[in-house]
Amino acid sequence: MAVGGAAASDDLKSSWPEVVGCDGFTAMIKIKADRMDVYIELHTVGDRVAPGEDDHHVRLFGDRVTGLVAQTPVVG
Repeated sequence: MAVGGAAASDDLKSSWPEVVGCDGFTAMIKIKADRMDVYIELHTVGDRVAPGEDDHHVRLFGDRVTGLVAQTPVVG
């Protein structure tokens, strides 16, 4: 815990391996339940995405055929 009782950013969840294989909607609900402060982008595996890191940004990559989450979503 940080001074004043607020959680330090290092204590916040930053990856969701448990959503791999889930549909995108279910994955987004789980991620938002853990981190209300993040913005989630939906992509298909192989999509070109702009480079850059953001501590409040999660990219969700789905399989082209099934639409299921194919890679572990991470903050950044």
